[in-house]
Amino acid sequence: RFPKVCALDVSTSRGLVRLGACAKGAGMIAPAMATMLCLVGTDALLGPEEASLLLRAAVDRTFNCISVDGEMSTNDCVFFLASGASGVALDDESRHQFAAALEALLLRLALMMVADGEGATKIMRVKVLAAETREQARSVARAIADSPLVKTAMHGADPNWGRIMGAAGACLAGRYLPQASLHLCGVQVVERGAARMVPTAEQAELKALMKQAEIDIELDLGLGSSSAEVYFADLGHEYISINAEYHT
Repeated sequence: RFPKVCALDVSTSRGLVRLGACAKGAGMIAPAMATMLCLVGTDALLGPEEASLLLRAAVDRTFNCISVDGEMSTNDCVFFLASGASGVALDDESRHQFAAALEALLLRLALMMVADGEGATKIMRVKVLAAETREQARSVARAIADSPLVKTAMHGADPNWGRIMGAAGACLAGRYLPQASLHLCGVQVVERGAARMVPTAEQAELKALMKQAEIDIELDLGLGSSSAEVYFADLGHEYISINAEYHT
């Protein structure tokens, strides 16, 4: 529905460098980048190994943390081209600055993909806190993001905490979560592993917040100190129409 392009000027301790990128993708967006293509360019002076390390770290926290429909395909790639035209080579300090800028650039493109997802009307950010490991946190976040029941609830502006906890529980089968808490748009709906009696005023506030184009979901598992975030799109009638009417 719209072009996905982005550019940044990056002031580093070694000098000014530039980053630019464009991408495509609107459906079958899931882990390992799925059906998406992205071209990133910079005028920084980077060798192949350095560029690969920077790109892999940034992709892991951006393109590999989004979902439109939880589906995958074989068509996925991110290219990173470094011309060296600026003459700026990175030292330890400037490399951290460049890495942060690269991640910010790719995250912006990743969110554009979610916003432009097939039939998407909303972007959700699910943040899982207090997991035992980062892998566990990401698995739970991914389970929530890929759940059709959660996606349709978000589309309908329904603060259905049971669907979110159900998706998390299925991912953590056999685990007891007595300290778990859940916030939707900043309003707590689960406390110490059980439903919270939300005051009437907060219910009205939450009802209005759920109609926004961006929704925050924060789940604290109460198990450890690791965390992860995943961004995902809602699932509505238009997605069904697009894919039901599509023929190969």
